[in-house]
Amino acid sequence: MHRVELGLKFALDPAGLKCLRQHRALRDLRLAKPVTRSQSAVYFDTEDRQLHDRGAVVKVVTIGRRHVQSVKCAMEPPAGSALIRRDAFEDAVADDRPDLRLLTGTPLGVLGTETELAAALRPVFVTDLRRSLHRLGDAGWAVELVIDEGSIADAEDPEHRLPVAEIELRLLEGTPDRLYLVALTLLDRVRLQPLLPPKSERGFALVAGAAAADEVTAEKAAPVALDPDMTAAEGFRAIARACLGQLVANEPAVRAGLPEGVHQMRVSVRRLKSALSTFKEIFGEATGATVADPLAPGVDPALLTPGHVKAALGWLMAVLGPARDADVFVGETLTGAEKLLGAGPLAALRGAVEDDRRAAWDAVAAALDDPKFARLPLVLGAWIEAGHWLPDGGVAPEPFDGLALSGGDADTSEAGEAPVVHLSPAPGLEPLGAFAARVLDKRLRKVLRRGRGLGKLAPEARHEVRIQVKKLRYACEFFGGLATDQKQATRFGKRLKALQDALGLLNDIAVARSRLEELSARPALAFGAGMIAGAHAAGQDEALRKGVSAWKRFVKDADPFWS
Repeated sequence: MHRVELGLKFALDPAGLKCLRQHRALRDLRLAKPVTRSQSAVYFDTEDRQLHDRGAVVKVVTIGRRHVQSVKCAMEPPAGSALIRRDAFEDAVADDRPDLRLLTGTPLGVLGTETELAAALRPVFVTDLRRSLHRLGDAGWAVELVIDEGSIADAEDPEHRLPVAEIELRLLEGTPDRLYLVALTLLDRVRLQPLLPPKSERGFALVAGAAAADEVTAEKAAPVALDPDMTAAEGFRAIARACLGQLVANEPAVRAGLPEGVHQMRVSVRRLKSALSTFKEIFGEATGATVADPLAPGVDPALLTPGHVKAALGWLMAVLGPARDADVFVGETLTGAEKLLGAGPLAALRGAVEDDRRAAWDAVAAALDDPKFARLPLVLGAWIEAGHWLPDGGVAPEPFDGLALSGGDADTSEAGEAPVVHLSPAPGLEPLGAFAARVLDKRLRKVLRRGRGLGKLAPEARHEVRIQVKKLRYACEFFGGLATDQKQATRFGKRLKALQDALGLLNDIAVARSRLEELSARPALAFGAGMIAGAHAAGQDEALRKGVSAWKRFVKDADPFWS
């Protein structure tokens, strides 16, 4: 049986699972009697991970005396998106070994006749789960809540294991925004932690070593798969999904105290705000609804305008900004000054700024534990998917081919054809290729106009140029994949990045100068702050010279790749 799965995953602690089972939504929205069962699954691959490298999972699930072979392959949305979309193929098999003949008709079909592969497959890890299936819904929509408790264990060392306590919301009928709305309903009693790596990835990491399984890294923005013939509204939704996915993916790194995690989360917020600005032409007029706090409990995402979304993102940026500035000041400004001037004269200053840095990070930690942060990705996800931001008169909904009526690691439903799920209308009818070229032209003209006479501009005006350059660069990153000449797009991007970096250095100096002025107001720190301020002043002229040089190279050599 073939189906497409679309869902959201969340991690819960044991107390959260108990509260979830008692949630009134499981009673009020119940469409069918819940089913609870025990099941195990053996995940197979070769020694050199041929299947994993293809982005595929092959496993055999055992439920009682039944064995089901499951093949799952990742699909768009792009890597890092909060939504999980998978191509799933399931067939009954005789025992707990995979039957590669059943790969015919799957993305792995070419491997079905490779006898050497069949011989090379071996168990890699095993999951043992207690799974509960709750079908929830109302008029026009249905979602399956899958609750998993158990463990993932190394097939060769069963004592080497990881606990599993998670849920997945799977769309059965309706539009994708319903997944986020159901999650918001559950959130009133249960803290949901977005969970991006599936059990398969955690299993492979476990087998690779405990360090790999526990490793936390910051996530950079992934390329967004776009097509010039898709509509501008479809392009916005794809880009916004990717930005939201990057935001969610960096929560573990921020919680782990990684400065790069804060940086990349800020990047995701800035990219989403830039996308809202880039696509502002396609948004409908504000409805006039008054929403004091878009992240307050009970706020309907359908009432939100792009302005409300920016306000919600602004709340997070206001918390992340001081932590990022403190990281840069300590890691670059202060550390650089210590190399030049010695650590001794700056010891008191370091102690003070490290205290300030810890306070900024404490504020970040408090924000991540604030219910508003838990609501943020769910509210944004519902808003992005529902398309209430589109004006009236959009195109007809696009079909999204069938999703399973029940399942999980082993879906054994005997339902007939899966229901058709429809995406929301996309009224930004202009082809994305034409829209992108027009927007990029406008952004480039604004950069060229604002940057005239860069070396003679006041610091505030140079800062405005930097903002416009950043907006152009984000737009180029969004639309770069549409270019017919990728080499030209790469050259343009390199020149633009060099200009942004040069202007960024000037901005860093300005931010550091402002910070040093604040520190100088503390008598015990005035001497050290003054020493660094003097060194910075000496470097500002050179930074400005490099900025002007980067500007001239950009104006001379950077030919638009969208012309």
